[in-house]
Amino acid sequence: MGTNSLLLSIAGVPKILSDFIPDNGLAILAASLKDNGHSVRILDTNTTSTLEQVFDDTHLSGIKTIAEKIFIKKRKPSILDMIRLKPISNCLEKRKDLIFNKISDDICREIKENCVDFVGMKLWAGDGFKYSLDIARNIKRKFPQIKIFGGGPQVDIFQEEIFKVTDSFDALCFGDGEETINGFADFVAGKTQLDTIPNIIFRKNGKIIKNQRRFVEDLSTLPIPEYHQDIYTGIGDKIKMFVVDESRGCPNHCAFCIHPVKSGKLREKPVSRIVGELENFISEYGVRVFRYAGSNTPGDLLEKTSMQVINKGLNIAYTTFGHFDSMKDVDFNIVRKSGCMSIFFGLESASPEILNKAMHKKNSPDVMESVIRSCKKARIFTVVSVIYPSPFETDQTRKQTMDFILKTRPDSVLIQFPGLYPGTVWGKNPSMFNFTVETDNYAEDIMTYQIKQLFPPRYWKPLPYKVNGMDFRQYAGETERFQKELCDAGITTFVSDEAYLLSRFSGFKSMVDFVDYNRYFLFAGLAGEIRKEINVINENISRGIG
Repeated sequence: MGTNSLLLSIAGVPKILSDFIPDNGLAILAASLKDNGHSVRILDTNTTSTLEQVFDDTHLSGIKTIAEKIFIKKRKPSILDMIRLKPISNCLEKRKDLIFNKISDDICREIKENCVDFVGMKLWAGDGFKYSLDIARNIKRKFPQIKIFGGGPQVDIFQEEIFKVTDSFDALCFGDGEETINGFADFVAGKTQLDTIPNIIFRKNGKIIKNQRRFVEDLSTLPIPEYHQDIYTGIGDKIKMFVVDESRGCPNHCAFCIHPVKSGKLREKPVSRIVGELENFISEYGVRVFRYAGSNTPGDLLEKTSMQVINKGLNIAYTTFGHFDSMKDVDFNIVRKSGCMSIFFGLESASPEILNKAMHKKNSPDVMESVIRSCKKARIFTVVSVIYPSPFETDQTRKQTMDFILKTRPDSVLIQFPGLYPGTVWGKNPSMFNFTVETDNYAEDIMTYQIKQLFPPRYWKPLPYKVNGMDFRQYAGETERFQKELCDAGITTFVSDEAYLLSRFSGFKSMVDFVDYNRYFLFAGLAGEIRKEINVINENISRGIG
């Protein structure tokens, strides 16, 4: 007889529209458990219901006026607006605590009513991490016999450091989780010991044990994700856009990136299997809009899959990540014909010096320019990311990146200041990359860091590191100035590849309206408007791709 488990995704309060996309990671784990004779349910709190409950307070009503001024009327917030936001922000934090305490009690009630044997939690950053720890602690307090396992992005980044802030987890899973989750189930059933389960970290006799990592080498052995209502509760309220695991891993070793650490070597799923999954999602769920999950979808895999999609006559729309070198010989016209509407590329900088010295990226500006132009010419919405200011940034390197963007004019540029994460090359050798760490508990401070949801970065608690001698407010200010300069030049800086794809089905007259109104709805917590929009998107997707 199999076990009975509950898989949880507690990511905090939804902040962007793509937060309402179903969680393919949990859906694959659920399918893996089901295939091995176990019962499982998924509870994903990234819902309009969570948003609605959090903002259902008269003390938060004033936020709507400020949000409308900023995002719809496009007026800069005044000092008075910032003063008014402070008590609203304090109220919002108290309201979030109240609602997630209620969610915690609801989860404990489900554990009791359904005789759950173990709980698996996907751990996110920010308030999602905070509330996940609170919920795990509450479960352990009420059900000491229940085993709780954690996994997800936060474990991939911080690994055993998580045990410094919580004692609620019996084990943590890093990397691929499909074999591991079944090992957990066997452990709970008394069939095996934690020592035998790959990809886990646990405590034994007061010591931290880290078992050997094992990757899923053949991605065709992965089960098809499970999205049926009886397993993925609330799936009917999510956006009908599925994430497809077409590849895992990355052959590059970018100094700032966690993917080479967590994902391992590049592995590709066979084209026939990818297309088979697309066909299954169309016939089984009526879903025709997708995102490829890989952090570095190989160009030849993308092109071969595109050709088979065309040959099969599949009527779909999708977006993907891409690497410039991998994509330099791709026929983007074929990719666009297959339904690809947007591609995200990691540009980071257009300075050869920065790319080599700071990023450990081998990109050539000439190749990057060629790929961007080819992608745009094929009418694929082209998104690039930029890290600014980078380590070793100078006025000259800044100008090289700015001139490159103004010359190639990607459809959207997403700009962020440099993040310093344990496990990355930057995180292991901060001083070699012009970072100065200002705390003795760096991993813990970053792991538990909370963003002030209603305020721009300059109002956040300073991050505990300097870049090029600049403190947080200085480099965050530089990022804002770079972004403003691009905006003044007519470059879009807020539209991700999946946001563009969703905008095509949203009913808004323009992409600009889509972005502005969604930022307004989510900032002000207008759950009813988001719910209406999701319904429109799902209805348009169900009608087929036009």
